[in-house]
Amino acid sequence: MNKKVQIAGVCGYPVHHSLSPLLHSAWLNALNIEGLYCSYEVLPSDAIRAFRSLKKTDINGVNVTLPLKRHAFLASDTQTEQAQMLGVANCLYVRDGQLTAHNTDLEGFLDPLVNKLGIDEILKLPAIVIGTGGVARAAIWALLSINHPEIRVTGRSNDKLLHLIQEIGKKNVRPVYWKKRKENLQNPILIINATSAGMVGKPRLDLDLSCCSNKSFIYDLVYTPIETELLINAKAQGCKTLGGLDMLIAQARPSFELFYNQEPPRNLNVRKKLIKTLEARL
Repeated sequence: MNKKVQIAGVCGYPVHHSLSPLLHSAWLNALNIEGLYCSYEVLPSDAIRAFRSLKKTDINGVNVTLPLKRHAFLASDTQTEQAQMLGVANCLYVRDGQLTAHNTDLEGFLDPLVNKLGIDEILKLPAIVIGTGGVARAAIWALLSINHPEIRVTGRSNDKLLHLIQEIGKKNVRPVYWKKRKENLQNPILIINATSAGMVGKPRLDLDLSCCSNKSFIYDLVYTPIETELLINAKAQGCKTLGGLDMLIAQARPSFELFYNQEPPRNLNVRKKLIKTLEARL
């Protein structure tokens, strides 16, 4: 008897640019799992209905990318603690007839940073998170989960910034107005770019790193290009750096395990495959 093919995928609008099918398919092949990972383009206007219909299909679950993460959260029957923290879901799966919303961005953000620096070193560095959207929120809550003592947040919109700070409601998370950002950079510091600034086709990130040195750490969550202007400038100052491709891979790992009931292999160099694909696109 043939084994049942396990199916999962990624939903977005658009979704053709997603690297998730390449990533998950590489893991499926390495583990010899009889499975598929597909792309599903879903209109925002139809997203909640489409997500709720997952319970009637043989699809194990889906990753969710922009602009559908809030729709995924709203469509769910139940939400994990991580999804509730962020108010959005990047992962939906069915358990016991219930559509569950989850978010792997906290784990995806934190694991590469901990692997690179270690928790003790992270906690020694004052952190400044650039951005006020969902990825910034994930970065802030991830830092809070390890009891980071000093988190500053900045963004171009003062209204969005203050709303985010109020929503998080923690004394060790404070706002920095965009025009004051340079005054709040010091050495050492942990700088996290959680915006699309510096991405291919987007405006550059206007940030002066002249005060930084090898005592500072720059984490850019953008992965197109792989080497952003921010990372190039950081390396020129002697800073330690980490790019967004590491987060992309790390946030996919728990999704794969949820969908296929196996941990993805750690000895497979998926990073090399992703870089080759990204370079071909540029």
